[in-house]
Amino acid sequence: MPLIDNRIDMPFDEIEVGRVFRSGGRTITETDVVNYCALTGNWIEIHSNVHYAAQTRFGKRLVQGSLTYSIMTGLITFGPSIQANYGIDNLRYLTPVHIDDTIYVTCEVVAKKEKDDKYGVITFLMKALNQHGDVCQKSEWSLLMLRRREDLDALVSASVPTEKPRKKA
Repeated sequence: MPLIDNRIDMPFDEIEVGRVFRSGGRTITETDVVNYCALTGNWIEIHSNVHYAAQTRFGKRLVQGSLTYSIMTGLITFGPSIQANYGIDNLRYLTPVHIDDTIYVTCEVVAKKEKDDKYGVITFLMKALNQHGDVCQKSEWSLLMLRRREDLDALVSASVPTEKPRKKA
């Protein structure tokens, strides 16, 4: 059984092509879908209307693909070496995700490109699997990352406060 290894907290230079990160599972609930409808205004009938959805080829409501993607990016935890989202390519919805499905994520490093002395771009093949092992969604997600450990350590050191001694009254 694959171990959960879902924290990417190293800089660009320490990550090798072929490395696979894996998340634990998360069940997508009715509340998730309704809140996402309200947040985004995506009240498309296949997501929000039980009667309508029952008449479709799927037979019941589907979870929004963009909600599934958002949850995927949260199941893999990215540390402070990540500086920016660089792009999403080849996003495909392969198997419907239903309310009460549990998704798991695999995230494989498929490419690395040095941008300059300080930054690099890593591309991950992201896959959401349901509780049955079916791939529901996949895409290539590229992120801009700090390259070197010393730059990452300096950034974290400069951004995390240290506790000040209390003044005596």
